[in-house]
Amino acid sequence: MQPTDVSVSMLWIGVLCLVPYSVSDLFPSLLNRCTAEDESCHVAQAQKFFEAFKKGIPGLQGSGLEPIDLGTLRVESGGHSESLQFKLVMSDAQLFNLANSAVVKSLKGFTKDLTKPLKLTMVLDAPELVVRAKYDVNGKLLILPIVSEGDLTIRLNEVQLKSRIMVEPEKRSDGHTYLNITDYKTITKIKGGHFDMTNLFNDNVELRESTLKVLNQEWNTLAVDVQPKLNEACSKAFRSILQNLWKNIPYDEFFISG
Repeated sequence: MQPTDVSVSMLWIGVLCLVPYSVSDLFPSLLNRCTAEDESCHVAQAQKFFEAFKKGIPGLQGSGLEPIDLGTLRVESGGHSESLQFKLVMSDAQLFNLANSAVVKSLKGFTKDLTKPLKLTMVLDAPELVVRAKYDVNGKLLILPIVSEGDLTIRLNEVQLKSRIMVEPEKRSDGHTYLNITDYKTITKIKGGHFDMTNLFNDNVELRESTLKVLNQEWNTLAVDVQPKLNEACSKAFRSILQNLWKNIPYDEFFISG
């Protein structure tokens, strides 16, 4: 599958891992600071963050990583396949298994130069991510009209996420510089996906199973419409979490001396 412009990735984790002991009331004690140039250290601390703080950082407000709330997603499918045309609303959506399975591959862009914007990038792999939501669908699946609602599960296999975060350093009255996110985008590659939906055709087993079989056979077609919406929701959630952390952590204290 070709990459689509979106959201996943969690570059903020690596950045957070570099906060110094001078803000020890905010800095997670299990993590270490790095020099600005030591990418291998950044990657190791980001990986440690995933493993240690799935439910959030003690002493800091904000959501954890397992699961991640994605809110409501609206997907309109049509034009890519005559047999798959529908409007799908996924509400109370959550992303599972990122913290449990993510492997950080690279983490770049850190600098001590606070006079210009930063472009931060992170690449991570995850063998399987899971999205769960309530769904409401109206349209046509195969030759059958369908109006249904129930529970939806989407399993995403062999996911690679490359995130880009643009940030502006902001000098405050306390004399410290903080980071303000100006843009957050993620490009993803997904090898395959699998849909499961309860209550299709009022849980007529034969119709439900045959419809889901075709949906999963048509993953590449569905993903053209579904994947960007999922990733946009992830980007919005990640940006909110990251900015909430950065607003209290001075960037000019992130690093140890090289």
